[in-house]
Amino acid sequence: MCGIIGAVAETAIKPVLDGLGRLEYRGYDSSGISLLSNNEIQTIKAQGKLTNLKQRLSEQVLDGECCIGHTRWATHGRASVTNAHPHQCGQVSVVHNGIIENYLQLKHQLAQWGHHFSSATDSEVIPHLINHYLSQHLSEEEAIAKTVAQLKGSYAIGVLINSTSKNLYAIKQGSPLVISQGNEGAYMASDAMALGSDSGKIYYPNDNELIKLNTHDITLCNDSSNKRIHYIKNKQSSDAISKGQHSSYMEKEIFEQVDLMKRLSVSNDTDEYSSINFNQINKITIIACGTSYYAASIAKSWFEKYANILVEIDIASEYRYRSPIVSEKELTIFVSQSGETADTLAALRYAKSKKAQTLALVNVINSSIAREADFSFEIYAGPEIGVASTKAFSCQLAIFYKMTLEAAKQREFIDANEISVLAKNFMQLPYLMEKVLQRCLEMKDMAKKLTKFSNVLFLGRGELTAIAQEGALKLKEISYIHAEAYAAGELKHGPIALLDEQMPVLVIAPKNGLTDKLLSNIQEVQARNAPIFIIGDRSNKQYINLQEDEFFELPEMPESIQALISVIPMQLLALYSAQQLGKNVDQPRNLAKSVTVE
Repeated sequence: MCGIIGAVAETAIKPVLDGLGRLEYRGYDSSGISLLSNNEIQTIKAQGKLTNLKQRLSEQVLDGECCIGHTRWATHGRASVTNAHPHQCGQVSVVHNGIIENYLQLKHQLAQWGHHFSSATDSEVIPHLINHYLSQHLSEEEAIAKTVAQLKGSYAIGVLINSTSKNLYAIKQGSPLVISQGNEGAYMASDAMALGSDSGKIYYPNDNELIKLNTHDITLCNDSSNKRIHYIKNKQSSDAISKGQHSSYMEKEIFEQVDLMKRLSVSNDTDEYSSINFNQINKITIIACGTSYYAASIAKSWFEKYANILVEIDIASEYRYRSPIVSEKELTIFVSQSGETADTLAALRYAKSKKAQTLALVNVINSSIAREADFSFEIYAGPEIGVASTKAFSCQLAIFYKMTLEAAKQREFIDANEISVLAKNFMQLPYLMEKVLQRCLEMKDMAKKLTKFSNVLFLGRGELTAIAQEGALKLKEISYIHAEAYAAGELKHGPIALLDEQMPVLVIAPKNGLTDKLLSNIQEVQARNAPIFIIGDRSNKQYINLQEDEFFELPEMPESIQALISVIPMQLLALYSAQQLGKNVDQPRNLAKSVTVE
């Protein structure tokens, strides 16, 4: 989950620091760099945000052609300078993203050889092992290869060795890594987003390919077939990573959803989705984590309602451990914004081993999940920097909606006229989203009132239960207010015991076929004196006595796209609640954007 970057360039420290700034969304507990300069490795680290490291570096004069950097999300060992990367032993310095599962055994062996450790991390065993093998007169490549052969787990590693060769090495196993050759230098990183404007062409190495970068070229060290590195064009633009006029990345990304839906609603990509033969599929299983799992929940409702396909959804971290029954006529869909989510990638490999068809729904089309799946669909959300996902969720739903229309067309479960109506409903998305966002200041009033409470209960019905769950997750993620969500019909089966004057209930209530039943659930809440907040249709107000700051009106909209519209005020509520409480909305505590470890 950490971010790593390395550069071999005339002034290597600049692209490394710039890259760490673009990688900070992957971890911000601590950061550090190692610089090879004047036949010496200088390592500088700092606890906390990247600004702390930059402050330390501004107090020194540093220059060198080889540099590695790291921004940390803590797993083994608390956030501290000692536990920050890079980790150094003798003439070797290492940055690592991943988890070394057998580090205790390796640490014990190294201790018997006389090594002493300063950190509580699993990563520190790596430079110690490499340095040990160098002391036995192995070459740099041999020492690294012998080290990684002993590692169990997942890793992407950057290795700096103090020698006259001035080489930077990179290798991966199960974790993301990208290599780039530019006009001004050579680079490695855990994410293409870290690379600057000089990185026009990139290469995604396979597991266990040892890459050597220096001022002359980039080579594969452990390949006996003289394989050439085939670069592809880097589509990531560092210019896209800007807040613009917005106060936060999250706010910017919420408002970007209008333009994204405009592009997705007019794009003619029917042929892409027709590559799936839905008539030869007897079941779809959608596997995802967190926000993507709630998108999967809504997609399940659409596929079953409009295309008559049985759909199961599964949490990626649980999927392969329950020994699921998988068939060759099953389509397994893996949803991941980054395309690098470790649990989802492992689930994909399990499904492939069982001969299921696999489809990746990702925001990074060159990611590991996309490359390994049989089919890959991009959601076209663009870079999402805010840790709490917003626009990626909407884009996932938009692609699922278009896939559903293609499935409905192939399977002929509903007639052509109804498919046409559903397609026209989709075209209304940008207009309706814009109507919601134009009244965003009203949501600030609701947030101001809601943040007086320390707990919130969210309710929804039908597919909007998943929107309630997503709203609760967003509130938890960035405001740290405890929230949970239920299908409204489940209220009387347990959660109603929580209701009193200090337990507010937020109900998502657009006008649809379940409105009458939902109003009955709202009456149950009122009878227990719990404060009520409603995001819904204006007609609901005639049944409930609410203040203006307790109600946010949704526009009239087709039922098929209510999930996509209803999530916008949920995102705004979380954003403004966190701001009201003075929280960092883009970098919430304990969270990182890309979960690349199990």
